[in-house]
Amino acid sequence: MNWVDLVRGSGSVLLIMIVAGGIAYVGDRVGHQVGRRRLTLFGIRPRYTSTIVAIGTGMLIALSVTLVALLVSREVRTAFFRMNQITTRIAQLEAQQRDLEAKVNTGELVVPVNALMVPFFLPIKQGTPADERLSRIEQFYRESVAYINQNQVARGGLKHYTPPPNIITTLTNEFGGPQVTEANLASNLVMFVTAPQNLYRNDAVHFELNLIPDVLLVKKGGEIASIQIPGNAHADPRLAISELQQYVASTIQSQLKLPPFLAGNVQVVALYPSIDVMQSELASGKGNYVMTAFAAEDIYPHVGGIPLVVTLTKAK
Repeated sequence: MNWVDLVRGSGSVLLIMIVAGGIAYVGDRVGHQVGRRRLTLFGIRPRYTSTIVAIGTGMLIALSVTLVALLVSREVRTAFFRMNQITTRIAQLEAQQRDLEAKVNTGELVVPVNALMVPFFLPIKQGTPADERLSRIEQFYRESVAYINQNQVARGGLKHYTPPPNIITTLTNEFGGPQVTEANLASNLVMFVTAPQNLYRNDAVHFELNLIPDVLLVKKGGEIASIQIPGNAHADPRLAISELQQYVASTIQSQLKLPPFLAGNVQVVALYPSIDVMQSELASGKGNYVMTAFAAEDIYPHVGGIPLVVTLTKAK
């Protein structure tokens, strides 16, 4: 509980106490005057009239406290008028949680979150007119749906996907606006399809279109990351290469803000020296070595991953 909620709650309680005390005082004075002057209500005896006044005062206190609570607290209004709806919603969410836990524990994962769902991209050249861009995106969308239904659905056990009837309007609203046009005037773009959530067997298909600038990320030969390895008989270059790949993936994703499936697709295409020579040098050498990852080619998002050349040199 933060101090704002504490002050608000304390103020509400104090206001209710003041209102209740004021009504009680007025009721007491009215009851006192009724008893003192032996007044009657509707011809009822004075002592019964006094009792009715006391009961009415108590009822008025309860009503006033309730009204004040309803006015100052949204939670109280919810508890009075929406409790059944909230209880039903809680039951639904608990059932969904149980289903999700069962899927995670026993379900067959078909597509992990953020994974690439189709193996092809849509390149959009810089300065493409908006109507042509939207036409190509629509075609790419339909080709992606066909691929997903033919491969992910048929082979992975997902439910068949049918595009919504308003898909043209949706694509236009999302990719036909001035922001996308401005981005396309500044650079090439590339579109790809990923899974926004984990998809398990018998799940309905969910996917999203991603559009990012297709700009040069790392020039060919550019150094991306390096690690230091102590030379000893137990050093394993394969383990070091795996560690370097993970380091490259995290570096690329954090610095260049690439999607996980791109940053995580790190491939070693060449080693200098060979793995056997690396093993020999590490085993016989003294001191530290540096294993460095360089870009094997100009790396753009449309390349689909991070191809590397890995070298091993003696640390200076």
